[in-house]
Amino acid sequence: MAKELKKQPASGQQKVPGPEFKIIAQPEVAKGVYSNLAIIQHTQNEFIFDFLLRLTAEGQLVSRVVLSPQHAIALLDALKINTEKYEAKFGKIKSKP
Repeated sequence: MAKELKKQPASGQQKVPGPEFKIIAQPEVAKGVYSNLAIIQHTQNEFIFDFLLRLTAEGQLVSRVVLSPQHAIALLDALKINTEKYEAKFGKIKSKP
């Protein structure tokens, strides 16, 4: 049975403008997947994000997300805002050497 998720802003975030909506997620989707590697490709009309789990020499594709260029930019902006908030609360994120 599908699970209804509430659309609520995370702590300290502003509410997203626009109409309210319900998010329906199947249990296997709602639990999420872990990824430690991402491959990003693009065409003229879309960005393709392949999320992989790599524990050995082989990687397993765990999720693929395809976005329009406009939504890719919105994702980039959201990541920037959220990493800044994360670092303000928990300290600077160390990048891999």
